[in-house]
Amino acid sequence: MKRKIVLEYPLRCTSGSLFRAVSTPLGLQSWFADRVEAVGNRYDFFWGKTSQTAWIVHTKPNVSVRFQWDGDEKRSLEMRIDTEELTGGTILTITDFVNDEELDEERSLWDTLVEKLKRAIGCPKN
Repeated sequence: MKRKIVLEYPLRCTSGSLFRAVSTPLGLQSWFADRVEAVGNRYDFFWGKTSQTAWIVHTKPNVSVRFQWDGDEKRSLEMRIDTEELTGGTILTITDFVNDEELDEERSLWDTLVEKLKRAIGCPKN
């Protein structure tokens, strides 16, 4: 059974640069996958010898993108960009689905990926 997890990461960068990194093949390739190919709304992600296809099912420029993984209509990945009201800082909210036994591993993976994302787009350390 997959469980929905929501992870929030405060980042010091512009929403435009962050949105390009989470929604374009070149951006995603810089931190999320080894290689990303896109034709229309179909995105093919490659990690070593493994690949997975996803479809962009929702996008709002500079705000959010949601991918629906091919072959599993209950499993999606959403990345949302919000502005923190008090500080004006940028927050990346990731909504993913994981198996209960993989919860800690998945959080650690996302922590590592977001650190890679920060380096890829030149975010200063918080």
